[in-house]
Amino acid sequence: MDRVAAMLSLLGLIVLALLFMLALFSVAPIFCCCLAALLYILGYFLANESSEIHHAQEFENRFWTVFAVLLASAGIFVKDSPFCFGDQRPSLGMFVILVVGCAVHMFDRMMHRKEMNRQVAGLVRGASAAQSLMKLNAMGVSVEEQLERISLAMNNIDQLLVPSTINNFINTKFILRNEREIISIFEDAQPKMLNHLISNVKLALVFYKIKDHRNFRGQHRTELIEMLAVDRVSVLTVYSRVELLRALQLMKLTSNSRAEHWVRNIILSTHQDDLSSLKTMTDSKGDYFCMNKLIFDDIRSETVRQDILGHFRREANVQQAHMDMGTRRARLRMQKGWRKILSDVDDTLTSSGGSYPAGIDKRYIKRVVYPGVIGLYRELDVGIHSPVSSSNTGNLVFLSARPHIYKDVSEKHNFAKFQKLRDRQGINGRGGLHTTPSLLAGDLTSGREFMMTNDFEPLAKKKFDNFKRYVSIYPEYTHVFICDNGQGDVRAGELMNDHFPGHLEGIFVHLVQDIQKTHGFDAERWRSKGLLDKTCFFRVYPDAALYAATRSPPLIRMCGFSRVCQDAVADFNMILPEQWSSEAQKRDRRHELNQSLWRCNKVLNWNGEEPVPLIENPRQWEDGEKVRTSYGIGVIKGFDPMWDLYQVELDLRPLDQQLKEYEEQEAAKNEAADAREHLRSLNSKTDRNQTLQTVVEEDETNYLSPSTSFDASKKSSRQSLTGLDQGIIPPLPTDEGNTLPPTPESTSGHEFIFEADIFDRKTAVSPQPTLDETTGASTLDDSNAKSINNVTSPVPSSVGAKEMMSQKNPFVRGKYFAKIQGKDITKFTPPSLPNLPKDDKSRSKFSFWASDSVKGTVDAYVDKSKTKFSPGEKVATPYGVGVVVEHRVNTRIVVVNMSGPWSAKAYLQENVVRREGAGFLGTILRQFASSGQASPKHSKKERQFPHVVGTPIYSPYGDGTVTRPLPVAKVKTPSSSPKASSQGQASTPANTMAISLTSWVLRDGTHPTLYCTANSAEKWRNKTSSAKADGHQRESSLLSVIGSLVSGTVESLKKIRVPREIETPIKIQTPMFERYYRDGAAVTTAYGDGTVRAFRESDGFYIVALLMKSGYAFGTAYLREDSMSYRLARGCIEGYPVMTTYGSGVLQSVNPTTGVHNVFIPSFGAMCYLQPDKVLRPLKAASGEDVSTPYGEGKVCRYRLFDDTYEIQLKWGNNNTMLYAKAETFDRIDDRLEDKGGFGMGWILKFFYSREEGKEEETQRSRSNSFSMLSQSGVSTSMKSLR
Repeated sequence: MDRVAAMLSLLGLIVLALLFMLALFSVAPIFCCCLAALLYILGYFLANESSEIHHAQEFENRFWTVFAVLLASAGIFVKDSPFCFGDQRPSLGMFVILVVGCAVHMFDRMMHRKEMNRQVAGLVRGASAAQSLMKLNAMGVSVEEQLERISLAMNNIDQLLVPSTINNFINTKFILRNEREIISIFEDAQPKMLNHLISNVKLALVFYKIKDHRNFRGQHRTELIEMLAVDRVSVLTVYSRVELLRALQLMKLTSNSRAEHWVRNIILSTHQDDLSSLKTMTDSKGDYFCMNKLIFDDIRSETVRQDILGHFRREANVQQAHMDMGTRRARLRMQKGWRKILSDVDDTLTSSGGSYPAGIDKRYIKRVVYPGVIGLYRELDVGIHSPVSSSNTGNLVFLSARPHIYKDVSEKHNFAKFQKLRDRQGINGRGGLHTTPSLLAGDLTSGREFMMTNDFEPLAKKKFDNFKRYVSIYPEYTHVFICDNGQGDVRAGELMNDHFPGHLEGIFVHLVQDIQKTHGFDAERWRSKGLLDKTCFFRVYPDAALYAATRSPPLIRMCGFSRVCQDAVADFNMILPEQWSSEAQKRDRRHELNQSLWRCNKVLNWNGEEPVPLIENPRQWEDGEKVRTSYGIGVIKGFDPMWDLYQVELDLRPLDQQLKEYEEQEAAKNEAADAREHLRSLNSKTDRNQTLQTVVEEDETNYLSPSTSFDASKKSSRQSLTGLDQGIIPPLPTDEGNTLPPTPESTSGHEFIFEADIFDRKTAVSPQPTLDETTGASTLDDSNAKSINNVTSPVPSSVGAKEMMSQKNPFVRGKYFAKIQGKDITKFTPPSLPNLPKDDKSRSKFSFWASDSVKGTVDAYVDKSKTKFSPGEKVATPYGVGVVVEHRVNTRIVVVNMSGPWSAKAYLQENVVRREGAGFLGTILRQFASSGQASPKHSKKERQFPHVVGTPIYSPYGDGTVTRPLPVAKVKTPSSSPKASSQGQASTPANTMAISLTSWVLRDGTHPTLYCTANSAEKWRNKTSSAKADGHQRESSLLSVIGSLVSGTVESLKKIRVPREIETPIKIQTPMFERYYRDGAAVTTAYGDGTVRAFRESDGFYIVALLMKSGYAFGTAYLREDSMSYRLARGCIEGYPVMTTYGSGVLQSVNPTTGVHNVFIPSFGAMCYLQPDKVLRPLKAASGEDVSTPYGEGKVCRYRLFDDTYEIQLKWGNNNTMLYAKAETFDRIDDRLEDKGGFGMGWILKFFYSREEGKEEETQRSRSNSFSMLSQSGVSTSMKSLR
């Protein structure tokens, strides 16, 4: 389905939806309004994943519950609802609403629990994990026992039928005791046991079910994750750290303000090759929780993101230093490819089948895997140094233009496809993907722009943005981009090379259309950039592997190149029969792949590798079978299964002779059939006359059996063939280098005798059909024409061609052989003489409705003068649109001035040039428009431009009409010379034209006059007439008016899509260094703190003024972005209290580009934008914040800096009790996410469960403080009562 059909279908669906809503509104207006409001709320919820309602899974669960309740209420209690029964049975209606709400609530909890319990498909633990388990069992440590304890505690906490919020209010002490038991198991576990527990327990579900409670020392979730991600992260393996990151992502980082810093600590504690393994394993889990989503979507803090990306760059520099110095670690690193393979999905991995908007390739049907693409992925990942490993952790990532929709709705489809490809079986286990890939999806913005404007540039920029993110995550890797030229991938590859030339190792472009139609491709521009040297354009993947193996330096090994070719053959054979639309499609793709394999085998033979067998073609026509070919009727004599070439003996005699022979053969067959029928009737009569008691034995010589009758009929048919007329056939051109020698079957007949030395030629297989002419002689006896029963003796085989030529018979008939592909051979049809059309001038104007065969015959006899192109006529060519300059009828060449953003003159053949609007409607309109015009023989000679008043001119200064044309030159005498005439015209004052600019109106109501030469006016007229012919031409007939309307509509539809042939060239700007830090930004460098003074765009260097502790500058440094980072106040963390020169407050965020700290001071309710030196130190709690102490909850009134003491006013005792405490003796209670969102359920639960112990044990999640909890042994408090 093309774009126009897709847009029309979408428009039809929208219209149907609107009609349905209008019909529903006319019947039930109130219910329709309620439904529209609920749909708007649902759309807003799905489209805003960054809003607070998505910050925690509890919020989403409550939203779906409330939405279901509202929808059920509207359907049951709204009066005009078609499901209304609540007004008659309100109790039943309330019961149904309650059931619907509970069902949706339970279903959402079940789906979320299922997602958390899902095992990671792409990760496999190493052998060391099993060895560690064996050692633990040998030491007497029972790991299974600890797993059972954790499972039992989780079952007590996670009740299937009771929500966690209600369960925490009802069974507070019981829940706290089970949570503490789980934490103690992880605390007491040895390092090996701890890694085994993390790898085997459902860690994401544990994090989700263990809550941060409001009471003192009840922040169990924070305590557990702090212990794993901070305190004991050094003993965790890479696999355990990957599981820990995944559990944090499933829990949602926004559910705890400390979560982003936990992620930061896990990543920053991993170094060099372990860090590369951590990132790769995170991307190989088979879901959309990849490293790209973690860093650029889940992490909201820009400072945390920059810390992580800076750590990636520093570790990559260390790895590169090892490679430069050639250390032992460098030798170990050489065993890996260190290359990321980025690939498109549609028309690159699988065929789109031409389905819009996925792609345009129709060579295969939809969802067919291209032969050899999976093998190329594997070999590019392996490289030229690393051994071929069976490990499933690889470096494959797909860049898809399909937009990301709510959560992983769109990504699930692609990951399911990837998993099916992983499970494919092939030769030697190489049928499926060698790794579980990751996916970088597009967005709705670029997809919407592409759908509405058909502009590929937004898609290209989105893929480049994804690539830029990916390079920042993997700076230690090189990258290879595999794409197609159907959309904007080629342009994206150019952007990648412009900005990251050192990281992009090569581009492989799968050609699914002509390279001239590729968006953003300019060969000269690419050549000047050196991009053509690292780009491979190919149609089949063995050609891409050939380039990768033979380029310098190579990307794959020669043995890997051979494996790709073998996999291509296996992939082609794995395509099911129902996945081919026709046998012709399968034949063409097989021939295309064989051509590539033939080229690859030459390189394999040169390098000593075994050649890959070609794909054999099934035989369709047997030897001796009569067929019809492009060269005429022939008989099959041989077959080459590799190239699908048939050796055909062609019958090139005149058509009347072939027709006569065919009629004689049919007559002979009919005669033989009649004879057999007569014999059968005689035998049946004889059988009826015989009796059963008497058996008479007949002589076999007098018995005529059916087989004897059949032999006689064959003999009679063969004799009838010798009575044909003889004639001399003109020889055909031959290709001696590409012909096959005649087969033994073709030379064993008696009618034709050949000399062996005439056919002594080399045998060579060619994929193109070629003719092979062999000459011989045959003699016919005169008696053959008289009697068909008397057969003359054939010519002895000892008679040669020269002897036959020396005989009296001057007529020689030869055999002609051709090697023809199976696609050019069809079933035999009897020959027939053509019916030439009569020259009927009164034929119907609707001759275009004739069949193709008649049209082809008629076109052969059409006068070429009738199809002559006139100068100035707008035509369409394979290279774009243009205007005819000249039509050379003798040479059949049309000279065309190409129009568009470039100027060129093309010399094209007639058959590739067509008139504008040469379709069905254009033919009708031209026929009737031409009938309304007068014949040129009878028309009166009229004046033409530039001698006509009123001619429309479209000048650069505006539209106008000619008011003063050039005068017609009058020739006084025939003897006047051209020179004198030209001089006379030049001397006349009227050599300019006057044009009234009608698009301008002066103050007095008149139009200004433009004076120009005739040449300028002619250029303006020709230029605009070719571009605006449909809008300014007017015909006199009625159908011409209809034609103008139709053509205008067609032009309007054409504006939907910009033609690729006349697309405006993309303006390429020189890539400049992108600035990150602004002037005045506070940064930290290797030489100390400093302030950015300026930035040089030419080389990307920052001019930084280095500062002393006193704040004075002592020097200037010229640094790159990688050599410095933003300056953060010492020990401060975003989202936590700090002490400033203006008092205590909460550090909301830090702008890394400027170093400005945004601090909210609650004492006077102001947001302060401070430099780092104005933020003094971090605090446990700011003034005015609630805290939890061993003596109950309270509020911080004051912080004393001189003795580091907090004054806390407790909430009991009529708010007259003051507590003086250190930071270690209380916990900060920030505004919980449950209380901020509007979906808080605490007030309801407090209303129903108003117990005394509930006042101290209310269970809601809290944010953690920035300090580790200490024991209460060192608590120093004092209390006093206030009046």
